[in-house]
Amino acid sequence: MNVRMLKAKRVEQSLRQKDLAKALGITEKAMCHKECSSENKFKAQEMLTLVKQLNLSFSEFDAIFFDRGPTESLRVTEITKPNGAAGAK
Repeated sequence: MNVRMLKAKRVEQSLRQKDLAKALGITEKAMCHKECSSENKFKAQEMLTLVKQLNLSFSEFDAIFFDRGPTESLRVTEITKPNGAAGAK
């Protein structure tokens, strides 16, 4: 998990860990632990809440929670498109 990017997005939105903890329904201490851990400790529903609270794009979401840059994310998406999808030959 990209902890620096997560914190940067939180600060960019003028939110404190306390604010996100309240939105997630967890304690401030739990939020601090999750935000500072290099492993992704967030549950799926919590990640969706963070997407809304932090106004994350798909590539930002991918870069934060799955440690992939935007370019790598797009390549993975392109490779996994089913036959007949737009852009397939």
